Amino acid sequence: MSSPLARSNRHALKDAVVRLHQKASHHHRIDTLADLLSDTIDRSHPGDDQLKCLDIGCGDMTLAESVGERLPRSDWSCIDIHPLAPDLVDDPRWAKYQQFDGCKIDAPDRHFEASLFCDVMHHIPGDLVANLKEAARVSQTVVIKDHFEYSLYSRSMLQLMDIVGNWGYDISIPKRYFSRTRFAQLAEACGLEIADLNIGIELYRHNAVFHRVLRPKLQFIAVLRHAS
Repeated sequence: MSSPLARSNRHALKDAVVRLHQKASHHHRIDTLADLLSDTIDRSHPGDDQLKCLDIGCGDMTLAESVGERLPRSDWSCIDIHPLAPDLVDDPRWAKYQQFDGCKIDAPDRHFEASLFCDVMHHIPGDLVANLKEAARVSQTVVIKDHFEYSLYSRSMLQLMDIVGNWGYDISIPKRYFSRTRFAQLAEACGLEIADLNIGIELYRHNAVFHRVLRPKLQFIAVLRHAS
């Protein structure tokens, strides 16, 4: 997710891109994803009174907070690779935030009921298997919101939207996205099974331009569980 902590250098053009993204899509997208993710996590853990949840790559933490408002039985911790800005150290809102090295998570095995990667995995430059295995180590389920590409055209459109959504925050643009086969292979390599897969998420109906280039089939939410 987009993060003000990632912005190491201010630049007029990047500031303009950030404002465009915020105005055109960001807030509506957060609301839509929060509705979908809270429902997904709720359905995946029907027997648990309280849910300890971890947002990996949390950005500005708005998504975790929004899910928490919709699912009051969830209690969120948030981690990302960026150091906390000095002016935020004493801000109580950021007390649930912790910087990590991008892979190793400081938590015991199965400490969380659910871990979340929301539009994070396609930005991970290193070993996806190691990252996903670590998330699975500390949680019962791993919820992943990400993208499927189907062709060079869909990859290019996703890259274009990543530029709008992330370049202004100094976040790198990926060279490729998941195919369904590659995603299934990743889960299997981590000893996980795909317990739920929701393809066809409508995030951009409110914006005619975004809706045209980013069709719902490019968006998915998956729930991964430890294979029995």
